[in-house]
Amino acid sequence: MDHGEHQIDQITDRAGFLVALRALKERSGLTFRQLAQRAADNGDVLARSTLADVLSRDALPRPEVLAAFVRACGQGDLVAAWLRARERLALAALVPAPEATGPAPAGDPGPAAAGADDRGEAPTGTDPADGVVSGGPVAATPGTGQRKRLLALLALAATALAAAVGAGVRLAGEQQRDTSMTEVGDNLPAARTATGATSTAPAGRVRIRPARTPGLCLGEGWDRPGGYRHEILVQRACAGATPPETDLEPVGDGAFIMWRHPVKGDGCLTIRGDDPGRFLLEPWEDCQAQRLEQVFRFEARADGAYRIRSARGSLCLGIRDDTTGPGEAALAEPCADSDDQAFQVDPAPETDATS
Repeated sequence: MDHGEHQIDQITDRAGFLVALRALKERSGLTFRQLAQRAADNGDVLARSTLADVLSRDALPRPEVLAAFVRACGQGDLVAAWLRARERLALAALVPAPEATGPAPAGDPGPAAAGADDRGEAPTGTDPADGVVSGGPVAATPGTGQRKRLLALLALAATALAAAVGAGVRLAGEQQRDTSMTEVGDNLPAARTATGATSTAPAGRVRIRPARTPGLCLGEGWDRPGGYRHEILVQRACAGATPPETDLEPVGDGAFIMWRHPVKGDGCLTIRGDDPGRFLLEPWEDCQAQRLEQVFRFEARADGAYRIRSARGSLCLGIRDDTTGPGEAALAEPCADSDDQAFQVDPAPETDATS
């Protein structure tokens, strides 16, 4: 049976919502891999691991994930209905129980004596951002603070819903991206064990320079061909390469290459696994040691430079098209004994370390 807008509006609880999501996936006839690819074709980011979580966890998916999933299942015209249902269930968990009509039981101090809920704070176990409450609805007599909080949540939900539907809920820029280690791994060459000695580069604030063009540094820039329109790693004149500052943050036998920007915040350089911008490096706010596309090993060369190898093993940092001029992108490419994969990694000069 077609699960149309009316059926979605009839969903009354979280369990029913998740059952309906699983049914939607089954009706699509698509595997997790196919759904992830369909989402990418739609301009969404939807990892297979995220899909597995959405269909197995007892939690409401984030609005942008839900919208991407529904579109990937071929139900783009029902995205608004699904988002409405999600917000309705999220808010239901935050609505206090109805006020009792009879007198308060003896010994019940009442809301005025309890006092805590009138401060306008979220009840214990709630996360207003996700609309998720651990332990079920809050059973308390609604006070002024609760009514104000509920009205604020309703306004917030309406704003989020309008933004989600109007913008198509696309993840872009510095919003969190849900591409997982597994998804990127499907798109990159298979990992192999790195050969040769691995050395630890200087920790802390550093300057990374292509060894053959020491007047250039790796810093923030844009994709020259224009295929990817977010900040990426490029080689540029050292004088203008900061901010962001670059820190090496040890993790396991490698390191995060962290960008620290006074306005945009912190992010670790991550190898993109999807088009547009496949194999380019961009900063992500969400850094996790198990994401191999975010961890790099620094291998000392005989000439004193380093080869910067992805933790996946088969990819190393190089310069696109072996270009020596400023503005060209750095990217992950098959490891080779080539000049464009040799980098000087030194402690940042004092003038670079201060902002």
